[in-house]
Amino acid sequence: MIKRLSIALCLSLLAFSCSKDESTPDKPTTPVDPKPPVVVPPIGNDKDIPDPKTFVIPEEYSDYYKDIDWSKTGMELKRELATLITKTHKSISYTPGIWEAIRYTDEDPENKDNVLLIYGWPDKDSKNSTIQQRSINKNLSYDTDANRHKRWEREHVFAKSLAKTKDQLALDANPRHGYIGTSIPEIAGTDAHNLRSINGSWNSTRSNKKFADGKGNSGSLGSYNWYPGDEWKGDVARMMLYMHIRYEVNKDPKYDRYTNASKVGVPINSRAPLTDSMIDLFLKWNAEDPVSEIERRRNEYHGNPQNPEFRYSQGNRNPFIDNPSLANVIWRMPMYMAENKWKK
Repeated sequence: MIKRLSIALCLSLLAFSCSKDESTPDKPTTPVDPKPPVVVPPIGNDKDIPDPKTFVIPEEYSDYYKDIDWSKTGMELKRELATLITKTHKSISYTPGIWEAIRYTDEDPENKDNVLLIYGWPDKDSKNSTIQQRSINKNLSYDTDANRHKRWEREHVFAKSLAKTKDQLALDANPRHGYIGTSIPEIAGTDAHNLRSINGSWNSTRSNKKFADGKGNSGSLGSYNWYPGDEWKGDVARMMLYMHIRYEVNKDPKYDRYTNASKVGVPINSRAPLTDSMIDLFLKWNAEDPVSEIERRRNEYHGNPQNPEFRYSQGNRNPFIDNPSLANVIWRMPMYMAENKWKK
């Protein structure tokens, strides 16, 4: 009899436990944005990926790539390019170096007195003509927080804090006048290929949100993600491809693989295996949004330190601006085939 009562009591307790209201958890939970549906991209054709041995590099910068072994592909070619952009990188100061470089490199083609603001909206679409503006006078650079909504700042497209891990520091941009850093965080934090002009308030809105796929103009996707806008997604992709290879291997092993693409973006197909930590998002954007005039202007400036007018040239180029299809030669993904600008 006692045994039967014990069994009955256990069953009652089990029923009470299973019927507990799961909508009132014991501890508060952090809100999580709903995950986008898994999208399996169409199968591409590997035959579309160019053979680098057939590349014809334009004369104006062919000398820069003269030591690259174009018989290599994949990770071998990535290492060749990483070595090149590292050894030709001459660090510049965050102040005034980056300010002055941006005034030239990000000049608005339609108004030479202005700089273009990354993530900016076309005037006809903007809900807030000041914060979401696309172009602003070069001289209206940041002065105080009170004015940041109508001034431009320097945006770290690879958000500074996203480089940080338990053992690695965030990107470090020391604002002291004339200071040129020597540590990996300081060099990466002032890398001109990762810095663009941006409206101050729009910079705060983007914060350190990760990039995710979307459409239309720039803005937040939920609480934690950011879409750069149809006009800017290719620029962002090629900057992240550059950062991915530039800081893969460093003299200080603590900072190896410091700026992996997987740290700063959300994959489209979350179930796809990552090759070299490269996510499909940036190859998709690289293919969909062709190289812009402002990207070419930036590469001309920073890749030409011999030009005395380019006083704050960094000395290295972004290879993915020169030829977007290099991304496919390295990471494949032929379903997102970018333009080969070095065809015969």
